[in-house]
Amino acid sequence: MNLTPDERLADALTTIIYQYPPMVREMININAGEKERLLRLSIFEAFSYLSERDLTIDQITAAQLPELLALATHLNPPSFQPNNLTPGEFASQKAYSYVASYLMNRFVHSLSTVGNPPQVLEELITDAGDVMLAQVRRLQFNYNQQFKVADYLADVKARWGLLGAMTAKQSAVLSGAGNEIVSLAGQIGQAFGTASYITHEFQQLSNDPNLFIKMITAGQYPLALLFARQQDPQWFNNFFSSNHRPSQEIFNQAYNLVLSRTDDVKQLITDIFSQLILDIEVLPTGQTQDELLKLVEELKK
Repeated sequence: MNLTPDERLADALTTIIYQYPPMVREMININAGEKERLLRLSIFEAFSYLSERDLTIDQITAAQLPELLALATHLNPPSFQPNNLTPGEFASQKAYSYVASYLMNRFVHSLSTVGNPPQVLEELITDAGDVMLAQVRRLQFNYNQQFKVADYLADVKARWGLLGAMTAKQSAVLSGAGNEIVSLAGQIGQAFGTASYITHEFQQLSNDPNLFIKMITAGQYPLALLFARQQDPQWFNNFFSSNHRPSQEIFNQAYNLVLSRTDDVKQLITDIFSQLILDIEVLPTGQTQDELLKLVEELKK
């Protein structure tokens, strides 16, 4: 996926972060989740074409606000490795959680400075809270043997999907779109965010067996594993109920079983894209529709 949104959108987050206190800046890795960030900025740019005017300062700033939430989720992820922490590591985790709270505060404050109507302001603040609540729910799902495909999809939609929805809705609102188009933009943004996350996860998993082990030991079960467990529940029940860490050979067997469900993952992604295209085709004919359809094709690569 090679996305190149307008450089004014792509560069603005660095400018915003630079205005924060030095101790905050030092703890933020602006490159975290870069592929997803470029996708959301490309979605914002596409919906900005609903208006014929050039991007305004308010629009450029507004496009960065969901990225503050995305950075907060990367700073304080809903996962951990079950190791004994040193005092320094524990203090570092606490510090990252405080910086995540700072970014949430900056998000809420900045929303009121970019020209959002009161109703939209309230909706986006609620969405931001929902993203953080979804982080809590995801933490509760870790190591949960009852975690199913439907739970996985609901989780991805509630976090990465919702960030995409917020970006799309914000762009549509600031481009002067009516309520129906803004609502549709939210659906489209959520589908993009969901499909992108699943695609990226599976690509990484397919290329890195060590990532699979890291995810399993952190209680983060990828979609392909959930499909594999549906297919062979007894094998995976034995795998997860072991009293000790599985051998490398057993991990390799699990990994191969997971990769055998490639077609299931691809079919689900195809289904999301099919509905996404139908939703995009409901939009008014023009540059916004064209650019969004190009994004779909880029994600499929």
